[in-house]
Parts: sequence; C-alpha cells; structure tokens
Amino acid sequence: MRMSDIITRRILDLLEESEENIAEIQRNELAALVGCAPSQINYVISSRFTPEHGYIVESRRGGGGYIKITRI
Repeated sequence: MRMSDIITRRILDLLEESEENIAEIQRNELAALVGCAPSQINYVISSRFTPEHGYIVESRRGGGGYIKITRI
C-alpha cells in the first residue's frame, strides 16, 4: 500500500469515528504516526480531500495549529 493511501485511510478512519463527520488533525502528529514527512500530509489533503470530493478543509497555523476536515 502506498504512503498516500495509508494517510488517506487514517483520515477516513478519523472521519468515520466522529459523529459530526469532522476530523481535526495536527500535521506533525499524523506524520509521526504513519511515518512520513509532514509535506506528504499536505499533498494528500490537497489532492484527495477537496470540495469536489465532498470535503471542506480548514487550517490554522501556529503552535496550536490544526487541520480540520469536514465531510459534506
């Protein structure tokens, strides 16, 4: 399985676990969890979690920053 597929599956798992269809992730934590570079997280989110695919992505930078993915 490719790294991008592993990242996608992990994000989809988080969405499925949420009652509100929202996954909040910290890029560095997810990268460490799956064993990849944080830039790979950005690539997967920008290419697979788009409005065309039924997702809204919000991000907040900084020390308490996060990426919030909502399934619409």
